[in-house]
Amino acid sequence: MPFPIHSILAGTLLFVLVISSPFEYVTAAEVIEIQLRDGETTKGKLVLPEAGSTIHTLVVYVHGTGPNTYENPREVAGKSFKYYDMLSEEFARRGIAAFAFNRRGVRIGTDPPNFDRVDRDKYRKGVPSVEVDDFETILASLRERPELKQAKIVLLGFSEGTIIASLVAEREANEISALLLAGYAHENLFEIIQWQFSGASSMINLRPPFDANKNGAIERSEYESDSAVPTHWREKIMQGADFDTLDKNKDQSLTADDFRVAVESTYQKLLSKIKERDEDWIWENYFRVSIPWLEEHFQLESNKDRLLRLKMPIYVFHGDRDANVDVAGVHDLKRRFESAGKSNLHALVFEGHDHQLNFFDWIFKKQMSKGYLKIFEVASQLNQQFESEASTAKR
Repeated sequence: MPFPIHSILAGTLLFVLVISSPFEYVTAAEVIEIQLRDGETTKGKLVLPEAGSTIHTLVVYVHGTGPNTYENPREVAGKSFKYYDMLSEEFARRGIAAFAFNRRGVRIGTDPPNFDRVDRDKYRKGVPSVEVDDFETILASLRERPELKQAKIVLLGFSEGTIIASLVAEREANEISALLLAGYAHENLFEIIQWQFSGASSMINLRPPFDANKNGAIERSEYESDSAVPTHWREKIMQGADFDTLDKNKDQSLTADDFRVAVESTYQKLLSKIKERDEDWIWENYFRVSIPWLEEHFQLESNKDRLLRLKMPIYVFHGDRDANVDVAGVHDLKRRFESAGKSNLHALVFEGHDHQLNFFDWIFKKQMSKGYLKIFEVASQLNQQFESEASTAKR
């Protein structure tokens, strides 16, 4: 999901667990090329668990917004890592295969910060409907591999990927056995962008360091406090902005309304550039997406309606400090499933977790957040279930 231009991102550290390997393992990784329906090709990386083991589960990643590759190499504060390799190796430890692939027109590159090479003409064809078609081709190709013949397919979608994953799962021919949705997008993309510019997103980031009395607003004394955390945020993150400048409505407290006013002109400019189809401006100033991608997303049915039609197990993993997609959507989804009498939703909200489920704990502390630990735990439980079902079917 696109980050709002004004978003202030902060990794909040809470309770974490040290990563441990349950057993010694050997993995095999293979980069494969797949031809899509229109003749275009893409590459992906398949990571298999211990040699000779029967594979009962294949996790296929569904990208978040923007050009993404089968490794998504990144460098943050001097730490280099390959995001999907980290996930795949952890799945392999648990006897689960994993697959990630390049989006249309995208290849792995060598230049920071994104480490990708994008052919924009090819990339702009990757609107949601085309991505769903691409997924069908990719899944069919993977199922032809002998080592995956018995594998059930689980989609792990991140942010925008939670929308694409549900679209793929809705097509029964794809035979998706479960959905794992992280940083869940409840609303239509246009509504999500509206929320991101409503000021509510800014308050999610700013309440933890400033709102000492936890009343939902930031008072002058809280903002101007000389304690270490608010001082750091005021000077470094807020770039020294003074209280009176931020207090747009002059009511002596900082609320979502103040930050809505602060970003209103930027929001209106974004909308005008979309209307004018100024794709270069969008690419350079907002996010690396195309106008056709935005336009099609704006017309899509939202997850809050689509997911109710799905029958497979659905697991949602969301942080209560997610400043990209409102955690209220998770609670609304639970109510909708309860009202419909459906029991296939398992929605989990993690205290102190951001949109990335505190992924950077893994990088900088070599520890896994509760959110990521739960994703792997759920995948392992599904794997055991699929293995049991396969064993029963053989009898």
